[in-house]
Parts: sequence; structure tokens; C-alpha cells
Amino acid sequence: MKKILSGFISLLTVCLGLASCSDVEIPEAVTSETVSALTSSVSGRNVTLNWTNPVNASGVQILKNNTLVANFDSIVTSYLDRHVAVNTDLWYTVKAKYSDGRVSEGQSLKQNIQYEANAKPAMLITAESIDAIEDDDEKAAAQWFHATYPDGAILTPGTLSTLYPDEYNVVWIQIDRVGIDMGWQKLPANMVSDKVIGILTQYVKDGGNLLLTKHATQLTVVLGRIDEKFGPHIFSSGQGGQGTDNWTVNGNIGCDQDKPYDHRKHDIYAGMTTNMDFGHESFGLEGPGFREDHNCMWDLNSYGLPDLVPTAHDVVDAYQQYTNCTMLGTWGHVSDYCCAGIIDFNPTPDMPGRIFAIGLSAYEWDENGTTNTYQSNMERLTKNSIGYLSK
Repeated sequence: MKKILSGFISLLTVCLGLASCSDVEIPEAVTSETVSALTSSVSGRNVTLNWTNPVNASGVQILKNNTLVANFDSIVTSYLDRHVAVNTDLWYTVKAKYSDGRVSEGQSLKQNIQYEANAKPAMLITAESIDAIEDDDEKAAAQWFHATYPDGAILTPGTLSTLYPDEYNVVWIQIDRVGIDMGWQKLPANMVSDKVIGILTQYVKDGGNLLLTKHATQLTVVLGRIDEKFGPHIFSSGQGGQGTDNWTVNGNIGCDQDKPYDHRKHDIYAGMTTNMDFGHESFGLEGPGFREDHNCMWDLNSYGLPDLVPTAHDVVDAYQQYTNCTMLGTWGHVSDYCCAGIIDFNPTPDMPGRIFAIGLSAYEWDENGTTNTYQSNMERLTKNSIGYLSK
């Protein structure tokens, strides 16, 4: 009898339990609405993502190949991925974030940019178009570059956003101004803005090469390649005047010293005509006429050298060792070690790109109404320098 009663009670308990469970309302799971309308567009090697966010979202996460690359705590509807890997599948995923910590499932798409590297030379000019350039020498240089390198690129400070070595193997900057004061801070403001200097610095750190001519040689300082105390302090920016002699460059620095540095066979001088105006061979750059006296070059006797480098033979050797560079030219009439007008700043671990500087006054692109006797040498030196940096 006890067993029957016990079984009845157990059965009753189960039935009551089932009845009780059926009266409980189980809440629905809180769902996280995803982003929608995810699309991509390509410009060069840059990918732009666009999407629509859920109404209640508070932020966005973006993943590339399952790796988080951006995490926004505010609502954004687009993302720019610069200079992406090419010829490979890239999977982008966008997830919506919510203020309570939830993260939605992702919306994904695949992008593959077919790209063949074809680096070309570029020139960063001082205005937003060649026609708008103020200085006659800067304009003449830009016109020559545009005509000589039809596949090259004319870049402007206003539109400059990034520079990549596999797109531009060398960037030329020519600044040559009457009346400008010495110091990189005195260069045209749009050329030394934080944005432009940051882009140029990163370009050299990525392995890009720069050609800096005339007053632009001062950029070697602000880019961080050399200390300001070792900058180009032989400086002039006057109106100039009439002259009857030839202005040349001597590729054999210290040619009458016991240890000359002879670079006349360097690639930059290939095909240039020579003269013997000063009793030694030099390369003509500017003939008689009205000439601006605009130097921006290095006084090797002003840096406390060679004492800073005890092993150095002379001031040339000391400066080269101290800054990891090669001096390739001086004023045509100079036969000692006093100064350098063409310097090749070699790649360094911090700045793998090469910076090539020409600061000679003789490097003038428009001889103010006179046909330059040595214009072909000017153009040859420039073309050789661009070719040297493009290798």
C-alpha cells in the first residue's frame, strides 16, 4: 500500500511540475542587427568601404582577413584602407557595436586588386598647377619635367595625400625664390606644412628617393636626414645681375689637394660637355647673362670638422662619415675642400630612401631673358640625377 501511495505522489509531483513550467514565459534572445549595403571601391592601391549602420548602433569594428584593423566608438559609414596588398584576396568584414557591449555578426566582401608595379618619376611643385607657379625658374623646371616625362606625375601640395615608392620612384622638388630668407621655415608655407613634411618623411622612410634642388636642399633638415647645424648655410636669394663669365660645377672636389675626391665619371655627369675655364676640368651649367645668385649649399669649414671625426682625413671625409653621404660637386672655380654644392645622402637604416641635393647657384632654369649657353648641360644633369635615383 505504501509503495502505491508513494508512486501516486511522485506522479502527481511530475504533473504539477509540468503544469508549472508551461506557465513560465521564456524571454526572446536579444539580437544584434548587422550593418547592411556593404560595398567597396578602388582607387589605385587604396580601398574604400561604405556601409549602412543599424539605427541603435554605437560604433563599428572593421576586420581585414579576420584581423581587427579599426575599432570606432562612434558611428562612421566609410573606411579607407591605403596602399593594400595587391594580387591577393582581401576579405573585409564590418561589424556593428552597441553601447551594452554587444557586437553584431559581420558583413563581409572580397577585394582583389590586380596591380603591376610601374614606378614613375614625379615632381612636387609649389602651386596647384604649373601655370600658377610664381617663380620663373620653378615654372621652367616644371614645364621641362612635364614635357620630358609625359608619363611622370605632377603633384601639388593641396592634393598630396600619400606617396609610395612603388608608384613614384623619385620625387623632385625645386624651390628657387628671390628675396627668401635662409631656413626651411622660410620656404613656401604649403611646402613645409605638417601634412606635406609628414608625407615626404614617410616616403623616404618607406624607401622613396628625393631630388632637392636650390633652396629646397634645406628640406634635408626638416625631414630629419641631417641635424640643422649641418645644414646648407651658404645661402643667397638676391636679384642677381649681369655677368660675362661661365658658372660651372667641379666634380673633382679638392682637385689641387693631396687627396682629391674625383667624381667626374659619376652617372650624374654622363654626356655633359666640359670646359677648362679655371685651369681644371669642370661642367658648365650657366653662361653669360643676367643671373640670379641663389646658392643653398654646404660650408664644410663651418661645422667644427674634422675634429668631430678623429679618423677623418679632411673636412670632406669628416662630413661624409658623419652624415653618411657622398659629395659630388662644388663651385667650378673651387679646387680645395671648402664647400659642397651637390651631395648624395645615402640610405640609412632609419631612412632607406636616397636624398640627392643640388644647391649650386649655377643651377638656374630660366636665365632671365637670355638663352643659357649650357642649358643642355642643365637638362642633362637633371635627367641623369632622376635616372640615378630611379634605379
